[in-house]
Amino acid sequence: MVEFNFLTLVLLLLVMTTDNLEGLTTTKSLSREIDNAKHVDAVLGDKAELPCNVQTIKNSTESPILIIWYRGQDYPIYSVDQRDHTASKHWSAHSMEDRIYYTENKGFAVLIIEDIRTTDGGQYRCREDFKYAPTRNNFILLDIIIPPSRLEILDDQNNVVQNSTLPPVMENGALEITCKAYDGNPLPRLMWNIRGENIDSSYEMKIDDNTVANVLRIDHVHRENLGRELICEASNMPNTIQVSTSVTMNVYLKPLSVAITGAEHPFLSGEPSNLDCISYGSRPAANITWYHNGQIIEYETKRIKVVGNNNMTWSTLRLVPTDDDNQSVITCVASNIYFPADKKEQQIILNVHYPPRLQICLGRNLNVSNIKEGSDVYFECTINASPTITRLDWDHNGSNVGQHESRKTIVSNQTLVLQSITRKGSGSYRCIASNARGKSISDAYHLDVKYEPSCKTDQQRVYGAHKGETAWVKCDVNSNPTPTSFRWAFNNSVSGLMNVANSDKSMAVIKFKVSDFGTLLCWATNSLATQSQPCVYHIVPAGKPDPPRNCLPVNVTSTRFTIRCEPGYGGGLPQHFACTVATIDRPDVAEASYVGQTGHVTVKITGLRPSTRYMTTVYASNAKGSSNGYIQVYVETAPNPKDPRVAGDSTSTATRFSEAAHIGILFLGCCFVGVCAMAVVYAKRLAANVRGRSVFRERQTVRIQNGEEIRFTGSKGVEERPVVTNDERGMQTGSKVKIKIHENLKNGQYKEINSESSYSVLTIQNINTSRASQLEGRLNDKNNVRLFTPTPRTQNSNQQKICESFVHYPNRKSIPMQDMVYTSTAKPYAEVESIV
Repeated sequence: MVEFNFLTLVLLLLVMTTDNLEGLTTTKSLSREIDNAKHVDAVLGDKAELPCNVQTIKNSTESPILIIWYRGQDYPIYSVDQRDHTASKHWSAHSMEDRIYYTENKGFAVLIIEDIRTTDGGQYRCREDFKYAPTRNNFILLDIIIPPSRLEILDDQNNVVQNSTLPPVMENGALEITCKAYDGNPLPRLMWNIRGENIDSSYEMKIDDNTVANVLRIDHVHRENLGRELICEASNMPNTIQVSTSVTMNVYLKPLSVAITGAEHPFLSGEPSNLDCISYGSRPAANITWYHNGQIIEYETKRIKVVGNNNMTWSTLRLVPTDDDNQSVITCVASNIYFPADKKEQQIILNVHYPPRLQICLGRNLNVSNIKEGSDVYFECTINASPTITRLDWDHNGSNVGQHESRKTIVSNQTLVLQSITRKGSGSYRCIASNARGKSISDAYHLDVKYEPSCKTDQQRVYGAHKGETAWVKCDVNSNPTPTSFRWAFNNSVSGLMNVANSDKSMAVIKFKVSDFGTLLCWATNSLATQSQPCVYHIVPAGKPDPPRNCLPVNVTSTRFTIRCEPGYGGGLPQHFACTVATIDRPDVAEASYVGQTGHVTVKITGLRPSTRYMTTVYASNAKGSSNGYIQVYVETAPNPKDPRVAGDSTSTATRFSEAAHIGILFLGCCFVGVCAMAVVYAKRLAANVRGRSVFRERQTVRIQNGEEIRFTGSKGVEERPVVTNDERGMQTGSKVKIKIHENLKNGQYKEINSESSYSVLTIQNINTSRASQLEGRLNDKNNVRLFTPTPRTQNSNQQKICESFVHYPNRKSIPMQDMVYTSTAKPYAEVESIV
């Protein structure tokens, strides 16, 4: 029994020793496996993959039938039971069943834990049991990585950068910023990145604050750094960026350039124009300042535009240049307040075009108050023009002054020289210049040329008076300056030359008492000299004036006309014209009388009736009475302009046709009256030939008492009457009269004399000559067509003169004008017969 017990005890000891040896061997094996445990990193909140080696053991085809994952040593969290070959059985711990699962990846059994927490870190063991092979354990150490809680970027003043934009940095200045990471397990690594390239990976750890900082320093910030993004990246896992933040570089830049545009073409004076000043490169926008000749221009418009990184600023200057702005300097300055020493500017010179500005002045060495005849005078024209002038002219009293040897006028550059000037050189002088912008005329310079007194030609030379009467004689002279005194002398055939006393020698009029007839002489004296040739006035016995000559009607209208005459000898006294007006039908009854002004050559007749033939008797009068002879002028007034036959009938066509019957009856009545009138006129003509008095004829052929005939061919209608107007001299212009005279000679041939007059009035004048004179016809006088016929009968009583008159209208055919003829018997005075 004792032996049994001893043997039993030995066996138990051996078993225990064996178990202890096996346990010791197993413990040593586990320690080696723990030391060789695989490390797995997992980011907090992410998932962790815990691999287990389930690959087939070498030289073994056996697969594990049971896989168990333990947390720590004894706490199972997941198992896969494959002992039942029909299906695998999965089990998970209740505390982790919603975030843990199993999968296989490339021969490894992988346990995945989602939503990793800090408590999930530590040691894990994967146990693999085989049916025949020994159990195998795989140890896994799970490390939980905690990213940084935040990143901050601080400027050089340790202020946190807001809105992801750095404070402005000056171009070519230094930049220093700091990136700081807070928290993290393990502490993160910081890097600076620009455009995907690491530019600074050095950093310092501040364990006390549980922070990591990296300072970036750039010594020279260039223009291309504007707008670039600086990225700070933090990571506590290899090849992984966990947290990043960025800021944008804000760089202030200098102006690069400035340019003025809009001055490529000349400016026009007085017209608005624009100039643009454009600046590139400045940030912030450049300040544009305009200067005109160094003075600031305050009014302009500004616009800013950014093109890429080249900030563009431009300003528009609106200006209205004047003549004085030509060649002035416009300056544009672009500046940045952060770079006061780096201004950019450009200047242009304004080219303003304007018409010439002229100023005329007398030569510098000339005394304007002492210019007299025979002096040399020159003018200078000061010209300010842009562009330069192309022509320069000189003007004297509205007439062009050109270079002329006979006038001793010299034009040189901008100078006008007048050599040996005469009194005609007095007046206004102007210089006239032209350029591409226009033509300009200077102000007038009035030149007063002094000269000695001389007699005026258009003054009264003959004074009529009776002995014992007083004559007021005026010595009218041309003088500059005005005469200061006058000397008078009287010369006759008996006493010779005698001085005449004058109560006031400064007066040009003398009160001369006529004691004898002769010549009165006058000498005027001014500040220059006494006239060398005296003015001569004839004192003659006074008498009645001679009748006027060449009286013509002008300005004929429907109610008025004017008679213009040439004055005859005035009888030594001032004369005037007067006239009486009567109709042709009643020539002996004067309807009105008109008196012209003394010294004038016209008489105006008004208050007449339209389309009426008048006879006007014109004579001259002075203080001694009227002239012995007179002139008779025959005029027919124009039709009434309001007469439908002249102005045009506005009656409708229907009305005119409705009145056709009345017109026909009226026409027949007029024809009957016309026949009767012709008979009466013919009877009067026969009676006139018997009695020898004046008769108005309306036939084409009229025979005068002396046996001659004046025959007028053709007639004119109302609308073809001559148009008479006056030119600037008061002479008649307009249509012309052409007269042809056919003289039947003894051999049967005809002589034709052609003449054209500038007037529309044909005058036939009979002159009382000796009865022994033979027949003579002639045409003369450029302004009047006059036919002179003697009164005695010629040897050949059948000889005729045919007078054809035609009205010549401008650009029209010749129209016969004669429809009225007046003949008369010989009278002791000249008689003018006018036919209108």
